[in-house]
Amino acid sequence: MLGLHTRTAPSPDGGWTAVQRGPVRLWDQVEQAVRQWQAAGEPHQEGFGITISPVGQRVWLGTEAGPGWDLPI
Repeated sequence: MLGLHTRTAPSPDGGWTAVQRGPVRLWDQVEQAVRQWQAAGEPHQEGFGITISPVGQRVWLGTEAGPGWDLPI
């Protein structure tokens, strides 16, 4: 296990604070994925796929060659 950890908590100003620990900044990746989803027009979940291979995992939109991102392994 990589020892990844992300915790969110409400901020006094009404926003949220994320505390990230470990070699991968998980919350940063979540925010990036949300931005990509919004930029693609907020497609329904049926438009997504995932490819898993010995070299990694990738989530994509539309087709494997479409927009997507690599998942931490």
